[in-house]
Amino acid sequence: MKKLLTLALLLCGIAAGAQNLEGTFTQAKTIKASGKVIKSEGTISYTAPDQLAMLYTKPEGDYFIIDGPVVRMDMRGVTADVNTDTNKTVKAQRNAIIYGIAGNYEQIAKEMDADCTVSAGKNGGKHVVIKVRKTLPKGYSGMILDYKKNGQISSMVLEEFGGISTEYVLTVK
Repeated sequence: MKKLLTLALLLCGIAAGAQNLEGTFTQAKTIKASGKVIKSEGTISYTAPDQLAMLYTKPEGDYFIIDGPVVRMDMRGVTADVNTDTNKTVKAQRNAIIYGIAGNYEQIAKEMDADCTVSAGKNGGKHVVIKVRKTLPKGYSGMILDYKKNGQISSMVLEEFGGISTEYVLTVK
């Protein structure tokens, strides 16, 4: 059922003809306290303004889907469907990911009450560093975003207050 739901959401985005990004990703989640690194990979599909499907091939069957205000996920057997209209923490995380992919880093900084530094990146792109001004109990403490010259995102690092850092490297078609 999970795979069918994921496939249906992905096909809806493709059929709509508004596909903005499609490709693959690798993910490396580092737990600072132990130094443990958990690696994953899969495919990614993004349709502006708020449709995202990350379908994992390793581990197979995991998914992370943003469908408007709803975030659906199955990460190593832990499933959740969250309406971000009523969950502010997940809404902030959802927005950071969606806005990061869309290149709207100013909005991320505004919503996170963070400082945003933009500098020249590799090959004429942009390197963006976002750091929150005040420590919070949950959520992201900062982000590092790298964009290609054409504005497409190439990598995203999400840093959490709890000492977890997750790096995504995207290969866009």
